[in-house]
Amino acid sequence: MRRANLVAAIGVSFIAVASFLVLPLLVGELVHSLGFSEKQVGLFASAVMLGSTLSAALAAIWVRRVDWHRALLLTLAGLMAGNAISIFTDQFVSFLIAQFVVGFCGGAAYSLALTALSDGDKPERNFGFSIAAQVSFQVIGLMAGPYLAMLGGLDALLFALVILDIVALALLRWFPVNSKTTELKHDGSSLLRPATLLSLGGCFFFFFNVGCYWTYIELIGEAAGIGKHQIGLSLAGGVSFGIVGALFASWCGNRFGWIRPLGIGAAGTVIAVIFLGDSLTAPILFMTVALYNFVWNYSLAFQYAAINEIDQSGRGVAAAPAFHGAGGAAGPAVAAYLVSSDSFIAVNYLVAGSVLLSMVLFAMAYTLISNNRYSKHV
Repeated sequence: MRRANLVAAIGVSFIAVASFLVLPLLVGELVHSLGFSEKQVGLFASAVMLGSTLSAALAAIWVRRVDWHRALLLTLAGLMAGNAISIFTDQFVSFLIAQFVVGFCGGAAYSLALTALSDGDKPERNFGFSIAAQVSFQVIGLMAGPYLAMLGGLDALLFALVILDIVALALLRWFPVNSKTTELKHDGSSLLRPATLLSLGGCFFFFFNVGCYWTYIELIGEAAGIGKHQIGLSLAGGVSFGIVGALFASWCGNRFGWIRPLGIGAAGTVIAVIFLGDSLTAPILFMTVALYNFVWNYSLAFQYAAINEIDQSGRGVAAAPAFHGAGGAAGPAVAAYLVSSDSFIAVNYLVAGSVLLSMVLFAMAYTLISNNRYSKHV
């Protein structure tokens, strides 16, 4: 893969999920500008992730059979249209439908980008660079977002997303072409292997945890009496540590396998949410967000590497965002019915429990793979 191809794939990989990366800002503006309730914003986040889930599940079928440039043109055009339509509506149902389209088209584009990155040399490194780019955008977005919101509210944030979609369309000419025809050699049964299914289940619960966390973290800060701009700075500063986590994962490569890094990520996540209690202050919020984002982005690169190792046809990597999206949609939906305007403690339990369950599923997949390899050598 040439450098221009790699840059284009990385660019599409973060633009496709830009709405999710700045979700706390969108949630805050939905509450303050449009008057959506805490439960409605949970359903909004679930709608975006549900769209992403459905499109990623379908991508596992078509991603190796179509012209990537044509597919990407359609998905990016739909992504831009969904964000543009959202600017002109303030009704909950119509906004929800438009953002479902954003999630659906963004999920398809993201699956294409991940599959392209998995085809390149050293996919672990490529995934790490992609995640680092996503987090870099996230930091910039969380720092600039509050100022955009001051100038133009929710519409200004949505307009910025439309501009990003146009940038992604400009990258289309450099996006890699579909260079593998694995549908001729793989009948898809590799996706049904127990190890693959267990690891994809681990992906589901890993994103269940971030769906809960990322939807409600700003509201948790506000409930603790932290100012809006302090929250924005704490989120942006804390999220920047995700860049370090992703680049550290790229440096580690396959030196330590993928089960130990995932264990570190699960432990770090549990520690991070312990501090989201009644005594939460702006400095503590910064530290817990920093730890959470470091271990989350560090872990994510190894999840993609694990799926890529288990299913080398590339279908597993393309299918992973479907399980990510399903988990990300389920998390806020479950949390929406457990939280109240003055208590978000349920979010802490959901985040900690789901990340530990994710770790257990990956450990079971690792055990199956190890046993299979051992039996082949005996």
